[in-house]
Amino acid sequence: MIDTTNKYKAKINNMFFKGDAVFGITYTDGKYGMEIDLEGAEFDMPVEIIEAQLEYSEENTFIAKATTELLPEKIIDITLTFEDDKCNGFLKIPFIGKVKIKDAVKV
Repeated sequence: MIDTTNKYKAKINNMFFKGDAVFGITYTDGKYGMEIDLEGAEFDMPVEIIEAQLEYSEENTFIAKATTELLPEKIIDITLTFEDDKCNGFLKIPFIGKVKIKDAVKV
C-alpha cells in the first residue's frame, strides 16, 4: 500500500527551482492527491490526481496523471517508488520538464 501518512523531503535542482521540496500523497474519500511544498518559494503546488495506478512488487510504485491550478488543462505525469524510508521517481511537468526525485527521505 502506498504510504499516505508520511511526507518526504527531496532536493530539487532545475532551472525553475533550486531547494528542498516536501511532498506527500493523500487519500481522501477514495481519491488520491498530492501536496507539494517548495520550501522558500512564494507558492505551494496543490496537485489533484485525475488517474492513479498502483504497482505492487518488491517496491511500491505510484503512477499517476494529475493537474494543478498553476497549469490549467495541462497533465502532470507522476511516478514515485516508495521503499523503506525513501522515495525515488519523477514528475514530468509541462513547460518545466522532468523533475527528478532522488533519495527523498521521510520527515
